[in-house]
Amino acid sequence: MKKIDVHAHHGQWQFPMPVDDETERLLRLCEREQIEYMVCSSALAIMYDMEAGNAEMVRAIEPHEQLLGYVYVNAAMLPESVEQMERYLPLDSMVGAKIHPRLSGVACDDPRMGALIAEVAARACVLLVHTVDQHAAHQLGDYAREYPHLSVILGHAGHTDSDEVARVAASVANVYIEFCCEWPGAGKIERALGICGPEKICFGSDSDLLDPAFTLGMYEGAGLSDAQRQLIYWDNAARILGLPGRPTA
Repeated sequence: MKKIDVHAHHGQWQFPMPVDDETERLLRLCEREQIEYMVCSSALAIMYDMEAGNAEMVRAIEPHEQLLGYVYVNAAMLPESVEQMERYLPLDSMVGAKIHPRLSGVACDDPRMGALIAEVAARACVLLVHTVDQHAAHQLGDYAREYPHLSVILGHAGHTDSDEVARVAASVANVYIEFCCEWPGAGKIERALGICGPEKICFGSDSDLLDPAFTLGMYEGAGLSDAQRQLIYWDNAARILGLPGRPTA
């Protein structure tokens, strides 16, 4: 079944990784796992240099229709983040923004995060946030209520807090979750299906920090029906991202 991956990365991390061409490596993973579209944020931007990382990623993915991008933004650098969104969001390859609260050093309940999300909401329709606990998820749910046109994807579904994070998705119309995580957590996807339904769940792999086969194994181990697979692997993300042939969220 064809898939849309809403959570991937482009670039090298501080961990041991292959040293071949990063773009070609992502494209090979897409071909192997029937991923029609993979949405990336820049590892360099997240870890070290927002401006250089966003620029590097845009140059790399623009020739490849299969690879899409999030502009990485940082609440500790608000003017620079606004400039980055205004520079890159008009590009066809860029579909939204990405925030990593922990690595930016700004918590979700910090007023600076609220100011950044207001700027994102003024320019974008999709926001992916690295979300590793229920407290961040509840705060992000409040932001999502404030900006109902902004689809907010809670990356990693809160790790071990995934049940409560699924409740946030169930209670806020424009909040979605995805489950890429190094901790598979038996039963968490099955429980989320009962809490928020398959309409609120997307597929994200964390490529290529993680092999997409790892996350796919979590979904396939959840006993999904064909209808649930269609929603999770394609329809939900296609609607949120406004991909060709699909209505926008």
